[in-house]
Amino acid sequence: MIDLIPLEKVIKENPRVEELEKQGYIIKPEKIDSYLEDFKGRTTTLPNKEYWNEKIVLITGISGFAGSHLAEQLLDLGCEVHGTIRRHAVPMYENIEHLRGNIFLHEADITSAERILSIFEEIQPNAVFHLAAESFVPTSFREPVRVTHNNIIGTIKLFEAARRFNSGLESLQVACSSEQYGLVDPREVPVTEDLKKNPFRPRSVYGISKCATEQIAWLYHNSYGVPSIISRGFNHEGPRRGIQFVTSVIHRQIVEILENKRDKFVIGNPNAIRDFTHVKDTVNAYIILSEKKKFGEPFNVCSGKGITVADYVKLAKKIYNIDADVFIDPQRMRPSEVPLLIGLNDKIFSETGWKPVRSIVEIIKEGVEYFQAHPEMLGIEAH
Repeated sequence: MIDLIPLEKVIKENPRVEELEKQGYIIKPEKIDSYLEDFKGRTTTLPNKEYWNEKIVLITGISGFAGSHLAEQLLDLGCEVHGTIRRHAVPMYENIEHLRGNIFLHEADITSAERILSIFEEIQPNAVFHLAAESFVPTSFREPVRVTHNNIIGTIKLFEAARRFNSGLESLQVACSSEQYGLVDPREVPVTEDLKKNPFRPRSVYGISKCATEQIAWLYHNSYGVPSIISRGFNHEGPRRGIQFVTSVIHRQIVEILENKRDKFVIGNPNAIRDFTHVKDTVNAYIILSEKKKFGEPFNVCSGKGITVADYVKLAKKIYNIDADVFIDPQRMRPSEVPLLIGLNDKIFSETGWKPVRSIVEIIKEGVEYFQAHPEMLGIEAH
């Protein structure tokens, strides 16, 4: 039996976080109205439908969380959408079932150079979005060799295929990660793309693999002219997020509490501060960066504001008028924590006009609605 710890015994005060709050970088549930006021009338650059119409696009990892949302947006833009999927014993891909008949699927192991090149030659893509990766950080602690092989070797094989194909490819976007920054000094927050100010200090094999992913994209652009697009995505959330990720853990527990199936929240580190962006805003950034041909340089994709996991729960409780205690499960804590990650999105805004237009309240509500519509996903313990 796991001994759960009451939230109050784990909460820590941080003077730097108090400073960041005064500067407007921290979301507080009790001040949510002023935060939401900033979203009223907010606009962002949208993709040019004329540019994307009839483009042939390949998404690696199309059946994943972000991949499925990206496929939806590209279909709306008039693209011919192809995607790689890994063979399963049962051919069920929940995230893209509603897209069946509108997308083309290709079974492939991205670590197979021959298979990836054959897909390039078969479909002749104009744009590639490389999202296929083992992205759950705790998995990289349990299976470091497999995660390293999949994420790094898979990326090299993809870029080798792109180099050898070298025909009609206009962009190859790679989804890198804020986990590359890792152990950020609180004085360095908010995080910029400048590695002199914010050097990489990854705290997981996953973070290390994404540092390598970015370097591969940079190398192949500068050495071979591959049209690499590099995005450093911070936490992106919303409907269809994997059940093991913290927001989905919270969203599912909200549904279970509302349905009287549980009486408390159980989470991991409540003090961790993350910068959450709606997945639809995130994939829009991927498309915009590719359209604008921002080759070979990194762009943070983030909201520019952070919230503690404890306050995320507090805000969710406020939205749904829930009165339930919060407990900490020590087994949900990472061996090596990343305590504070808030990004600065000034660069992508100044160069493309992109900014997030969906709030953290929309992330919570849409995440909860998704699990309300999928009751089969409730009651499953995720670690």
